[in-house]
Amino acid sequence: MKKIWMKALLMGLFVSTTPLVFAQLPTIPQVSSIDISALSDAQFQAYVQQAQLSGLSEAELEAKAKERGLSAAQIAQIKARMGSIGTGATGTQKTTGATYESRKPVNTKNEFNALSKEGLQIFGSEFFSNANLTFEPNMRTATPSNYVLGVDDELSIDIYGFSEKTSKYKINTEGQIRIPNIGPVVLAGLTIEEAKTKLRNVMAKTYPGLKTGNTFLQVSLGQIRSIRVTLIGEVKQPGTYELSSLATLANALYASGGPSTNGSFRKIDLIRNGKKLVTFDLYDFLLNGDLTKNLLLKDDDIIKVHPYAVRLFVNGAVKRPAIYESEPGENLATVIEKYAAGFADSANKNKITIQRFGDLGKSILNVDYNQLNKFSIKSSDSVVVGAVPKRFENRVIAAGAIYYPNSYAVSSYPTLGALIKAAQLKENAYKGRALLFRTNETKDTTVTAVNLDSPADLALSLRNDDSLHVYSKLGLREKAYVIITGEVNKPDSFTYAAGLRLEDVILLAGGLKDRASLKEVEVLRRIRKDQTMSDTAVYNTILRFNLSDSLTFSAQQAAIELEPFDVVNVKNLPRNQAAGSVTITGEVLFPGTYLLNTKKDRISDLFKRAGGILESGSLGSAFFLRNTYQEALKGEVLEIKKSLSKQLSTDTLTKKFLDSALTKEKVLLAVNLRNAIENPGSTDDIYLEEGDLITIPKTPTSVQAFGGVNIQKKVPYYRGLSARRLISESGGFSENANKKGTYVLYPNGKIKTVHNYVFFKTYPKLTAGAELYVPVRKNKKPLTTAEIMGLTSSFVGMGALIIGIINATK
Repeated sequence: MKKIWMKALLMGLFVSTTPLVFAQLPTIPQVSSIDISALSDAQFQAYVQQAQLSGLSEAELEAKAKERGLSAAQIAQIKARMGSIGTGATGTQKTTGATYESRKPVNTKNEFNALSKEGLQIFGSEFFSNANLTFEPNMRTATPSNYVLGVDDELSIDIYGFSEKTSKYKINTEGQIRIPNIGPVVLAGLTIEEAKTKLRNVMAKTYPGLKTGNTFLQVSLGQIRSIRVTLIGEVKQPGTYELSSLATLANALYASGGPSTNGSFRKIDLIRNGKKLVTFDLYDFLLNGDLTKNLLLKDDDIIKVHPYAVRLFVNGAVKRPAIYESEPGENLATVIEKYAAGFADSANKNKITIQRFGDLGKSILNVDYNQLNKFSIKSSDSVVVGAVPKRFENRVIAAGAIYYPNSYAVSSYPTLGALIKAAQLKENAYKGRALLFRTNETKDTTVTAVNLDSPADLALSLRNDDSLHVYSKLGLREKAYVIITGEVNKPDSFTYAAGLRLEDVILLAGGLKDRASLKEVEVLRRIRKDQTMSDTAVYNTILRFNLSDSLTFSAQQAAIELEPFDVVNVKNLPRNQAAGSVTITGEVLFPGTYLLNTKKDRISDLFKRAGGILESGSLGSAFFLRNTYQEALKGEVLEIKKSLSKQLSTDTLTKKFLDSALTKEKVLLAVNLRNAIENPGSTDDIYLEEGDLITIPKTPTSVQAFGGVNIQKKVPYYRGLSARRLISESGGFSENANKKGTYVLYPNGKIKTVHNYVFFKTYPKLTAGAELYVPVRKNKKPLTTAEIMGLTSSFVGMGALIIGIINATK
């Protein structure tokens, strides 16, 4: 703010400028009467520039302004004017606080697919097909001092100190930038440092502080230009590429996909202006991280990839198997140690095999380790380094019921006794018979049984690849358990332990349920100690016990100790069983679900408990739903019934209907609820069953006709409304109506059909809520022309046959 205010005070000097300035500027009236807001931007900037060139200090400028008679109001106007247009010394917009704008990269990603993982790959090829690796230049680095400016490069020129200004200029096709009040300056072809020196000399005339050291100049590169580079030779995609001017030779190779199958990774020439500038070896980077020859590219550079000279395959026990490109004169030791990163840990250095193409075919060469430095390689050689066999020379194995199962050295533990002492037998180990697995001369496995208590067996000498397995006593018998079922909280199977008693297993099962019977607790026990070999029909012994409470036996019986595989069954109280529940909904005083009190609760009992029917309820429209037999016979029995019904059905529609009917959980039960309530104990007052559902709807006020009528609609019910009248009000029968099959479905589920008496039909009476159904006949398809002609031909043929028979019998 201090320097901005200093520049604002420069306006006070416009009357003390040189005569040249007055010649260029309009005539100014008395200072006290100057209207700062009336000055144009060009006039305002010109006065500021000329005042700045005076070289006066801030204090001197302020004194001069007051001396010329500038008022406080005029100074405030100058400050506001400076803040609104942000003028600089050259008349361009001042951007001392300009927002930083990062350079925009030029995309150099290639479109080549990743390499196949099968087989050996050319060393370095993965760098040009890896989606996670790019060679794009870093746009956020500082501008290189040797960067050569060109057309379309953007320069950011920052002046700071006594004078402040930041401007951006783009170099035009003539290689120039144009600075206001200075003119065009040629910068193309100069480095950043050279451009900075030239601009300091040119702008010192406008900014004297650049010479005195009060003002400083900084030049940086903003948005950069793109260049065109051509790649030829053995590249995957030769052609001309547009790259960033910061791109290097490696960037161009990446954009083209890298060397082709026959391309060299070691002989890549950069040609500029018809002359080879450098030969780039990609192995310098891949092996040593050396990028000294990875030069910055320029417009019209040419990159040529030569064919490879010597290439060989290195596989087997090396650290980096791949296809390598070798320079002429290199030996096999250089290829393995330098390129393949040396031998793998498992390598057998004296088992190196070379496959080489000869004049008549392939040949095999074997190379010893001490000959590697002398062995000359040829292109297409295939080198395979052998590995040490994956076998042990002195190993024995101990496993099973021991504390330290592991592999042991025969030299350290030469006998069976020494091995057992090192492995340490567990307490439950079965010493009477362990198995020693060993291989003979032909590598066939043999088994030898040994007694770990026998001194002779413990003195047995071990040999390579012997394997001893010691068995556990527990592992040689069936895992014992006891089972508890019935009225306990957690019926389950529990591992048997010696001393386990009946009350203990009840504790393990979480105790008895409320409906558990304390009498007749059964224990089924296997007959396991029968010494006879005779056949028997009895396999278990049943023991019965009475409990005074959940964990105490009655005085007449003592607690018993359970044996393995015992099954304990706790029975339930006969009367401690739920009789089930039924549901009543609709127009009753207390609708809901009710638990049955006895097995002989009737419909009338339920209506009493529900408080009776409300005035809005219609008992005649009520319906009763009961679980089907299929609901009680779920599982395998239901599936058998479905299978039988489908076998007896011949058409798909019937099969679907039967399947749907058999899987229904509830069906409508035809019962006269009014008679059941008014006459308790009558045949209609049936016993209730688990899951019964009674619904009392509101009194209906309409009837409706469905099916083979012209208009299906509801009609308000009134006394005397007949079925014929309902059909008439529904538009009458439709053309495909089956009048004889007409029936009425009443709200309580009952059905009545039409009765035919010779020439008369009697229709059922209607009640409120009834529904009249008229079945529909299936439309028969008319005969086609071909079918009519076929029938006609048949009739004609039949007639001719009959005439022939008659004539033959005359």
